[in-house]
Amino acid sequence: MRIIDQLDKYMSFKGINDNQVTKKCGLSVGLLGKARKGESDLGKKAVDKILNFYQDINRTWLLTGEGNMLQDCMIKKEFPSTEKIEVSAEAWNVIKQQAESLAKQSEILASKEKQVEELISLLKKVNVPMDGNVKCAAVSGSDLVE
Repeated sequence: MRIIDQLDKYMSFKGINDNQVTKKCGLSVGLLGKARKGESDLGKKAVDKILNFYQDINRTWLLTGEGNMLQDCMIKKEFPSTEKIEVSAEAWNVIKQQAESLAKQSEILASKEKQVEELISLLKKVNVPMDGNVKCAAVSGSDLVE
């Protein structure tokens, strides 16, 4: 397997094109196209530039086609269907933080709902309908008026 074929797989996976790779890695214009046509190969300098910029590419995979496309710093999670997906360590940490935050917010919400229920219960007790024999203090605050 040629290096350019491996790079094409990576580019397809990442959704990037020749122009983006050429500019970001500082490669010669047309180098990738020539490599595809077999007119030239990606030399050590070009490969180093690519690996330097796209640090998630597994060097062994790019050069030999063996192993995983992405670096081992990627976290692998298995699902019951035995399907595997790869998530970067940085993305996984963000997901974990958001899950923890969501759990805390759920606890707070449950506590607030309980408080609301207690307040409603208290209000119902206080606002018991009063009969006609209600006594209240006059505006002056000193005498009770019937």
